[in-house]
Amino acid sequence: MSLYPKQLKFEESKRSALKGFAEEYSIKPPTDQKFDPKAFLKTDKQKAMEKLKPQTKVRLVLRTRMEQITKPAIAIKNFQSKTMVILASTDLNELWTEMTEIILENISIFQMNGSGWTFHSIVSLDIHTVRYKPLRGGTYVSLPKFLASKKALMNMTFKNMKRMNEDVQCFKLCIARSLDPVKDHPERITGKLEEQAETLNFKNISFPVKLRDINKLEKQNPTISVNVLGYDDKTIYPLRISEMDKRLHEVNLLLL
Repeated sequence: MSLYPKQLKFEESKRSALKGFAEEYSIKPPTDQKFDPKAFLKTDKQKAMEKLKPQTKVRLVLRTRMEQITKPAIAIKNFQSKTMVILASTDLNELWTEMTEIILENISIFQMNGSGWTFHSIVSLDIHTVRYKPLRGGTYVSLPKFLASKKALMNMTFKNMKRMNEDVQCFKLCIARSLDPVKDHPERITGKLEEQAETLNFKNISFPVKLRDINKLEKQNPTISVNVLGYDDKTIYPLRISEMDKRLHEVNLLLL
């Protein structure tokens, strides 16, 4: 099946939930035209990418009619991408390519598994988005069991839990510990560690630290680079990768 002109009009709808925190867009092909999955994803790319905004998580779901010739029967089947995080620095074209290739691969696998189903037509492309604030941590969070079992993370803690819940400078303390690792109980926040943290230059940086302020931190502390990772559904993914790749101290933080 061939592509159709850019002036093709797609039917579009939008739904919001959780006071606008989550949104779903649905794009449907013209009723008088028929697309194969690859052509549809390419032709409606521009309209779909208008919905992809920074600081969101997004997932694509291609809803299709599949036909089983042996019976015969037609059923609606959904093929979805991975959930991806969009940051200000994200290349949307690369993101789109990765997500749609996963969808096309899933369709191909489904048709080749011997079930007898073949593609019939497109129902819609649904775009699920959720607002995402990647860096606004400030208080103590216990490690999920999945992460704790790896024994690869230091979760900084005060002995005084009241102080733990009031503290908003955990970012500074994590940086200080990374610069001065210890073998015995590295997670403990001691008076010595707090003194060391005060030697760092956090001028004009407010707490809890925001993602955009890390650039300022790196400029004010020329031996330090900071990477920030996120965690969701047993998956760790990058939130911020430092451009300062030749610093003496590389700090890797995990935001919960």
